[in-house]
Amino acid sequence: MRVAEDNTENALVIQGHKVVQWASWLLVVVLSTIILKNLGFLFIPLSIALLFVYALGVPLNLMQKLKVPNGLRIVLVVGGVLGVMYLFGRLISINVREFHQQLPLFEAKFWAYAEQILELAGLSVSEAREIYGSFIDSFGQDGLKPVGAFVKSVSGSFFSFLGNSIWVLLFMAFIMAGADGFSAKVISAFGEKEAATILEARKRINTAVQHYLGLKTLISAITGGLVFIALVLFGVHFAMLWGVLAFMLNFIPNIGSLISVVPPVAITLFQTGSIGKAVAVACVLTGIQMVVGSVVEPKVMGDGLNLSPLVVLLSLLFWGWVWGIPGMLLSVPLTATLKIGMEQVEATRPFARMMSAQ
Repeated sequence: MRVAEDNTENALVIQGHKVVQWASWLLVVVLSTIILKNLGFLFIPLSIALLFVYALGVPLNLMQKLKVPNGLRIVLVVGGVLGVMYLFGRLISINVREFHQQLPLFEAKFWAYAEQILELAGLSVSEAREIYGSFIDSFGQDGLKPVGAFVKSVSGSFFSFLGNSIWVLLFMAFIMAGADGFSAKVISAFGEKEAATILEARKRINTAVQHYLGLKTLISAITGGLVFIALVLFGVHFAMLWGVLAFMLNFIPNIGSLISVVPPVAITLFQTGSIGKAVAVACVLTGIQMVVGSVVEPKVMGDGLNLSPLVVLLSLLFWGWVWGIPGMLLSVPLTATLKIGMEQVEATRPFARMMSAQ
C-alpha cells in the first residue's frame, strides 16, 4: 500500500513539473510576442541585419580565410550592401512614385473591367466597392491598407528610405565586429568544457542558416532577374518594380510566387487592353516560378525548409500581425531560422520536428 502511495505521489510530482514546464514555455512565448510587437522599430532592422549577415556568409568566410582584417571586412561588406541598397532604392523609388501617379488611371480601368464581370454575378460597382471597403475596414487602422494608401506610403522620399536603412547597416557593422570575439567570451563565461558544446551548436546553426539563406537569396535574385528580363521584353511598365517584388516574395514559398505574378499581369492588361498579351505574360511568369521553384531550387537546396504548409501559413499570419508587411516578408526566413536553431538543441528538437513537413 505504501509503495502504491509513493508511486502515486511521484506521478503527481512529475505531472506537476510538466505543467510548470509547459506554463513556463507559454509565458516565454507570450512575453516574447509582446516584446517583439512593441519594439518592432528595433527588432525589424535587427532581424534584417542578421539575415543579411547570414546571407553574406560566403564572402565573409572567404575574406576571413584570406586574412582580411576585421575592420576592413566590415567596411567592404557594409559599403557593398549600402551601394546595392542605394542603387535599388533609387530605382524602386522612381518606379513606385511613377506607379503611384498612374494608380488612379489603373484603378479606373480595373473597375471598368470589374463592372463587366460583376454584371454576371448581379452586383453593381457600388456594391463591390462597399464589400471591398468593409473587407479593408475589418483589419482596423493598423491592419492592411488599401492599395492606394499603401503605395502612397511607400512612394515617400528616397532619403527617408535610406535613413531607415542606416539602422540595418549599423546593426550589421556591430554584429560583424563582435563575431570574432564571441568564442573567447563564451569560453571565459562557461569554461572550456561547456563552451565547447555551446560553440559546436552555434557552428551547426550558423552553417545550416547560412546554407539556406545564401542559396535562397541567390535563387530569389535569379527569379527576380528573369522576371525583370521577361517583362522588359514584353514592354510591361515598372519591370524593375515587379522584378524586385518577385525577389522579395520568393522568400515566401508557394504563396509569394502566386502573389508576385498578379500585379504585372494586371498592369499588362490595363496598359495594353489585350487579354492575349496578359495571358502570355501570366504563362511566362508562372513558367519562371515553376521552373525555378520546382526544378532548380529542390536540386540546389535539397530538402530546403522542410516546413509544414500549415506552419508557413501560421508564420505568415503571426509575423504579419506582429510587424505588418515587413513581418510578412521576413516570416518564412525567421521561422526557418528558428526551426534550424531548435533542431540543434535537444530540449527543443521535438518542437522542430512538429514544424517539419515530414
